[in-house]
Formats: sequence, structure tokens, C-alpha cells
Amino acid sequence: MLTQLGLKKQDLNTLLKQGMSVDACTCGEIRRAARAVTLLYDKAFESSGLLSTQLGVLYNISNSASITISQLAGKLDMDRTTLTRNLSVLERQGLINISSGKDHRTRIITITPKGTNCISDAIPLWNEIQGKVKQQMGEKAWHQLIQSLSEFMKTAERLLPPDKN
Repeated sequence: MLTQLGLKKQDLNTLLKQGMSVDACTCGEIRRAARAVTLLYDKAFESSGLLSTQLGVLYNISNSASITISQLAGKLDMDRTTLTRNLSVLERQGLINISSGKDHRTRIITITPKGTNCISDAIPLWNEIQGKVKQQMGEKAWHQLIQSLSEFMKTAERLLPPDKN
């Protein structure tokens, strides 16, 4: 690996001593923030039986009479593999049904009455914590955060290397 990078052992030791730049690591800070926000929202609507990640998925399913996994993945900006794993949990819990489409390669998702009840329990709790977050941050700071995150996602997309598929 060292030779692939054109480094000698002494260069590597120097590099390790110098470390990374003194700036905070963007990735690390965003991941820490994401964990904190996820924990906050998960605790806020724990009584609904849903996790914050599940509520977003279930809410999008509930807004469609039926939706394919590919369509839902596009709406949520998730890869199909991760989404399929998350959907299998919701299906085991009886919150959604997944059935074959016309060509048997397409999977169609519908929400169950139990899933609808979970959403109706969770939405007021979500609204409450969302309001508290906005109040604590201040409306202006909250809007700036949302705008900055949106801009960061665009920057990250521009910096991604082209897909080789």
C-alpha cells in the first residue's frame, strides 16, 4: 500500500505525526449530529412504536395507494438494498404489505391499518419535538441549518466521483 501511494516508511511516519488538518472533520461532525438528532426523535415518539427512520419511510408509503420499492427509494434518496432491509422490518411488524407486481420483479408496498395507526400516533409526537427543536434553535437558525444542509448535500454530490457502472 505504501508503494502504491508513493510513500516510504519515513514519509508515512511524518504524515501520521502531522495528522489531519486542525479543522473539524466534516464527516465526523455531521455523523455525530445525525446520531444526536436520531436519538432525540427516537425518544420523542418512542411510545408510537416507531423509530425516526421508520416514520419517514412509513409516512411516504402512506401517502401513496401503493408504491414500488424503486419509486420509494427514489423519493427517500436511499439505495434499494438498504431500503429493502428496512422494509422487511416494517413488514415483520405488520405495518406494511409487500407483494409482487405484474412482472414478479417489481415489489409493491402498501400500508396496513396497523401501520396507519402507528403513523397517526407518531405524527403528533413528531410535530411536538419538531416544534421544540425550532423553538430552542430559533426559527431563523433552524431555517439556516436546513438551508446549509441542503447546500452541503449538493456539494457532496458534486464532489462524488462519477459512477463506474
